Amino acid sequence: RRPRIKKMVVVFAALVTPLLSTFAPAPRSTQQAQLGTTRHVGSLPHVVRHPPARSALDPALVEASTVSGAAALGGSLDPALAEASAASGAATLGGIGGLLSNPALLSNPAIAAAGVGLVVVATAVRDYLEAPLGAPYPANAKGYDPAAADRFYRARLPKVAARLLRLGWLTFGFNAKLALDFAAYKRAGSPEGEPWPNEADRGREALALATQLGPTFIKLAQALSIRTDLIPEAYALELRQLQDAVPPFPSTQAKEILASELGLPGGAAALASTFRSLSTEPLAAASIGQVYRGTLHDGRTVAVKVQRPAILDEIGLDLYLLRLLTPLQTRISNAVNRLPTYDADIASAQALVDEWGRGFVAETDYLYEADNTESFAEAMARRGLGAVTSPAVVRELSSSRVLVTEWVDGTRLDLDASPDVPRLCGVAINAYLTMLLDTGVLHCDPHPGNLLRTTDGKLCILDWGMTQRVPSDLQLSLLEFIANLNAEQYDRVPDDLVNLRFVPADKIGELRASGLTVAISKMLRLAAKGGGPAGAMRRMVEENKEKYAAQLSQFDDLDSPEATKERQRLFREDWQREQAADALARGGGAPAGGGGGAASSTTADLTAKIEQLQSENADVFAIPDYFVYMSRAFSTLEGIGLSSDPDYSIVQETLPYISRRIMSDPSPRTAGALETFVFGDVKDDRTARVLSPKRVETLLQGARKYAAATAAVDGADPTLLQPLDTEAAADALLDTLQTPSPLQALVVEQLTLVLAASSRQLWSRLRDASPRVELAGGEDRSLLGLLVDPLGLFRASRLVENDERDHKALEAARRLVEAASSLVGGAPADATAGPDGEGAANAEAAALARALVRKAWERREHIPAISRLFLVEALDQTAARLGRGR
Repeated sequence: RRPRIKKMVVVFAALVTPLLSTFAPAPRSTQQAQLGTTRHVGSLPHVVRHPPARSALDPALVEASTVSGAAALGGSLDPALAEASAASGAATLGGIGGLLSNPALLSNPAIAAAGVGLVVVATAVRDYLEAPLGAPYPANAKGYDPAAADRFYRARLPKVAARLLRLGWLTFGFNAKLALDFAAYKRAGSPEGEPWPNEADRGREALALATQLGPTFIKLAQALSIRTDLIPEAYALELRQLQDAVPPFPSTQAKEILASELGLPGGAAALASTFRSLSTEPLAAASIGQVYRGTLHDGRTVAVKVQRPAILDEIGLDLYLLRLLTPLQTRISNAVNRLPTYDADIASAQALVDEWGRGFVAETDYLYEADNTESFAEAMARRGLGAVTSPAVVRELSSSRVLVTEWVDGTRLDLDASPDVPRLCGVAINAYLTMLLDTGVLHCDPHPGNLLRTTDGKLCILDWGMTQRVPSDLQLSLLEFIANLNAEQYDRVPDDLVNLRFVPADKIGELRASGLTVAISKMLRLAAKGGGPAGAMRRMVEENKEKYAAQLSQFDDLDSPEATKERQRLFREDWQREQAADALARGGGAPAGGGGGAASSTTADLTAKIEQLQSENADVFAIPDYFVYMSRAFSTLEGIGLSSDPDYSIVQETLPYISRRIMSDPSPRTAGALETFVFGDVKDDRTARVLSPKRVETLLQGARKYAAATAAVDGADPTLLQPLDTEAAADALLDTLQTPSPLQALVVEQLTLVLAASSRQLWSRLRDASPRVELAGGEDRSLLGLLVDPLGLFRASRLVENDERDHKALEAARRLVEAASSLVGGAPADATAGPDGEGAANAEAAALARALVRKAWERREHIPAISRLFLVEALDQTAARLGRGR
């Protein structure tokens, strides 16, 4: 009986395998033949096309299947033939036909009848599963609708089950290996800070798995590749390869889609009526589409992006399954971490899937991408950012599934050796800050391949399918935060973190009590000085050597292992003590920890540290969605900048835009950022605040650098101040006094203060130089004072005597005049100018003065209104002085 049972099992397997293969994936060898093999050149993968695998109905493969089936009946199965059968897809209808043509099978009526029935069932299942599924919602920016998807797929449960079975089949092996790795990690005692075993291998397997699972999971893997707070670094490094190369789909399909979208009745053969030439194979492929290079009959070279067939059908179903499985995944994740699962956890996870799904579905609408591309170019042109652009869209050839843009000749910014790359990094930062803080539409795919230096020296930003809206209140919060960084106002970090949505408003007390503000402030202070993580570490070491010089005096070599260990111990103790002191000063208890690892840029390094802060203080700290894209953009730009300048500072590079913005934006919150920048800690005390000359000079230099960096495309170095346009400067100064704005109010306030202090100082000098008169009773007074104030009512009044604030204001004015003179001459304030430089500066200063007088006369009708502003401010300041006197 045992041989008979064995034979029946083998026959059953030979018959059932065809049905299972309808759901299960083709083996990896077949998939590679169908998709193409990934070849690495340097660090970037490139897809190389190979001939497709033979059809399952290929006679030779059918013959192999037949022989395999006959061998099975004999009680043995040739492994080589079995592999050939599986790899070829013989376990489909062709394989079944081969089996049924075998006389041994046909001689058994029961087996023959079962085989015929199986053919019918397999045919029906195949036809059903291969029929177009359709999508539950339209492909546009507002199309994603979870409720519509739920109704749509509930009516198509067999197809949902088939996709779920396929996903399970593909991921089972990977998940089983992860479970074994986790078990090994637990057996090793769960060493803190150590990765799970085989992490590098699993990263490579995750890359292959994402490609097998299809476009949705490729896109998900691309998104995860920048989230090292969610996945290990080894995984992220592998998945980043998907940013540059994804296996393409057949060009025959692509060109049929292109012809259909263009309305050409002759199919792909008719493309010659539109294109003079079109590349045979795609130049690049992504998760949603692939790009060809073509030439139109009018001579324009164009990039033609064609969407993958039925892409929304696949995306819609996979998003539905992701949303369906999210509660299970959340419970498993929390169970692994020994945490309870609440309804809010599941709702939050599903909201994250929905947010990601909205962006992904929006990407399938190429007209939406075309709108974003054109809107960006128009927005930059309106704001005078002539050095940055995006490809011009060819509207008449574009549709929701095809995007045609003019070809951009250029090289990747990170690979370009031109001397103006640092300038273009500044241009890119200004452009991204403008998107983030002004237009409110942030480009969310800023990897180096999408940043090109064009042949005429401009920066071109590609691929506008994924963008994120930044609300206006968040824009202002970010503006305040960056202004605080540039002004070194790190004590405002807690409020900034609340405004930036890192910390809920009701948790700010816990944040202040945690001591985290010390850790974050130290990170920001070191990062702001430039040089990336290496530069920050170098500065920290030098600071600590100086700080602990007395304790380290016993060591001859301060870089010896013993001295280094002692220095680190002293630093660690001070760090913990400062955190504890900060927590106690703010009314809290023991501080939380902080730290991080190395990264390729300061931004990436800070991001890693912030991610660690989140993991260690999850009840207080959470990373908002926008931060992922923002940090990705700026870490990419900083990495490019550091490659050409080891002391490159991302914080300092934000200064030009911030300077211009806070000097021109009329909103009250921007006014607060301006006051923070120029006054510092005393900004809220209007009776004591005085401009900081150093900060004002920095602000003015930043504004001039902004103009140089954004407008110049002739190779001018934005780090050097260019000669002053005196006419434009005069107009700008008069516009400031004439146009209501925070800057106008600040200038009027401080000018009034300086004029009043100068008047009092002049009065004191004239009075002291006046002859003395001795009055009856032996009183000695100046003649001038006696004439002006015979009764001596104002001799001790604050109205005629300068106080400490007045002296500070006069000193600030003197230093500002010196700084203005150097700025007019186009040199830094601390430069040592020779006679020729001084002459040029004096000439420009004289030219500016003449321009101011001439233009003020031309605008003389505005003088009464401006005079009233100064009069009102003078009365306010006088009242305040008298109040302080009382």
